[in-house]
Amino acid sequence: MNYAQILDKMPPAASRQLLGQDWIKSAAAQGIEAWEAFGNEDVLRKLRAALQPDEEKLLRLIVVRFGSRPFTPAELEKETADWAAALVKTALTGLRRRGLIAAYRKSWGDRLFLLPQDGLRGWQTVFFGPGCDVAGHGDRAGSRRNAGSDDNAKLRQLYEQGDKPRQGLALGLFLLLNYADLHELPLTQRGALHKRHVQRMTALLGFDETDLAGCGLQFAHADTYPVSLAAALDFLQRLGLLYRNRDRLLLHKPRLRDWLATDEARQSERLYRLWTEHRFPEDVDLQHAVCLLDKLAAGTKIWLSRLAAELNRRQTLAGGEEEGARFSLRLVQKWLQPLRAFGWLDWEPEDSGDVSVSWLYPVRYEQRANEERKTAKPSAFLYVQPDFEVMIPPECPFTVRWEIARFAELVKSDRMAVYRLTKESVQRGADHGTPPEQALELLESHARHGVPETVRLTIAAWGEQYGRVVLGGVTLLRCADAQLAEQVSRHPKIGKLLLEKIGDSDFIVPADKMTDMMKLLDAAGFSPRQAADFQNEEEAPHPDGDPETETVKGIVYDQDPVQYLELETRLPSAEEMYPGMRDIPAVWYRESREYHASTIFKIVRQAVAWGAPVLAEVEGGAAAVWIPRKAVERGEELTIELSDGAGGNRTVQAGRISRIRILLPGINGT
Repeated sequence: MNYAQILDKMPPAASRQLLGQDWIKSAAAQGIEAWEAFGNEDVLRKLRAALQPDEEKLLRLIVVRFGSRPFTPAELEKETADWAAALVKTALTGLRRRGLIAAYRKSWGDRLFLLPQDGLRGWQTVFFGPGCDVAGHGDRAGSRRNAGSDDNAKLRQLYEQGDKPRQGLALGLFLLLNYADLHELPLTQRGALHKRHVQRMTALLGFDETDLAGCGLQFAHADTYPVSLAAALDFLQRLGLLYRNRDRLLLHKPRLRDWLATDEARQSERLYRLWTEHRFPEDVDLQHAVCLLDKLAAGTKIWLSRLAAELNRRQTLAGGEEEGARFSLRLVQKWLQPLRAFGWLDWEPEDSGDVSVSWLYPVRYEQRANEERKTAKPSAFLYVQPDFEVMIPPECPFTVRWEIARFAELVKSDRMAVYRLTKESVQRGADHGTPPEQALELLESHARHGVPETVRLTIAAWGEQYGRVVLGGVTLLRCADAQLAEQVSRHPKIGKLLLEKIGDSDFIVPADKMTDMMKLLDAAGFSPRQAADFQNEEEAPHPDGDPETETVKGIVYDQDPVQYLELETRLPSAEEMYPGMRDIPAVWYRESREYHASTIFKIVRQAVAWGAPVLAEVEGGAAAVWIPRKAVERGEELTIELSDGAGGNRTVQAGRISRIRILLPGINGT
């Protein structure tokens, strides 16, 4: 879950109030979108100075202990056991008022709180610095101690399973889109693709089940789809490029054009964002590791022992130093192995037991913009061979490759792809809108060394043979007799839709004009009916239609527990935070005064009930802030247990407290 999704779910009034804050308007004046401001490191540094001390303290604790994992009030209470409960409530309310922490309500009324992912990334940098020292290893001795362990053997096995050529996720999805363009994709009654399509589409991908086994993905039609194809279809559906309409999967042509016009680096950035939005690790230490890895430039190598040492320093590594070895295996299984399969990074186990990681692609935000080469790209990059093979290097734009894939057969897909021109493929391209002369023109425009004469002549010959016989879809219009057929043909509008008359009483009508024909016949008083033996099937919406009317979710189930919960924007009132406040003397929390021991006892008990601190002079000492923990009455003895909030505790008699006042955070200026 990120801030953009949260803002989309907000009621308009709550959204206006949130976006009306000075720090949001200040960011907007710098050209920063509202949702971006919540994760922008520069904006958050300035906001940090405006936070109340308790708000900053609580936010830092949430970053360290919960990351971007939803947490309950009980979990927060456990982590803040030494704090005054009222201070925690007030600080949390302040963070919610600023929009930094989101609250959700379950169906039975319980709450969940969440720091969104982009907030975690931003605040991690604000609190702990820009990144991790990548030089050298962390605990080399620890790595050597663990060399040869079961975990290291598993790491080695995972590495060998994933040690294969990578075509990249963007290219794999391109091949699936191309397949969907050239083939009808009907669905079974259960809503899954047919087995023959599943097998062919899975073979186009450059990753398989072993690469994604550690992710624990759960998805629809798990008995039909391998996890690799499910993940790929999930990407395409979340991007809106492929959508379900009735009993088939269709391409969204306008979005497809925009996607193909985007370079692979930008596509990878968008795909990585989707992956992190929906597959962000549940383990908090892995979340922090992912955020740190994101900040590394492409080509920079880091060792996981160094990363684990940094997390341990920040007190975010689960289990501390003892968990260091297990941390590497968990991170590889759940995160690094899939990203390696997608062609974004590489990792390698060492004999010492350590693991090195480096990005192959700068997949995050400004990292790509900073490192992207600005050199002009050539327009001639294809290699057309005399044996009718077309070699396509990585720099070939997807728009060009898309057209080639329409009239050539795929032989091999790697960083250097190979297609073959055949008579069948060229004629298939013509069926899909790329006639042979246009195919030849495209090859000649982008071939680095031109098109061989034999290839040019052969394609031209295939073009001459194509289209001399045409198969077209038509519908039969049958009249009861010749007299009625004559009346129908003389109608000025109906007659224009008739292609040809057959015999005395039948006509051929274009299949795509049947809807118009039915309306015209009905309006003319002919009362048409559709015979079952030649009834036109209900037309599916055109692929250029808007899939927003259908589901736009992927087929892989999100593990995010808050996505279906109700977002709660109402903040607690003073009466909710301090129930019964109107029933006690206001002087108890407005000023520090002397009281009888029995009254002090009552004041302390009320403070305990609210979880509020008190300002008290104890046994003649200076006034100090204390957190009452317990007030016990034993006969005439009134005993009070106090905490200083830093581990120090003391027990005093009520009569030894000379002056006291309840501090109500958020009410009386505390």
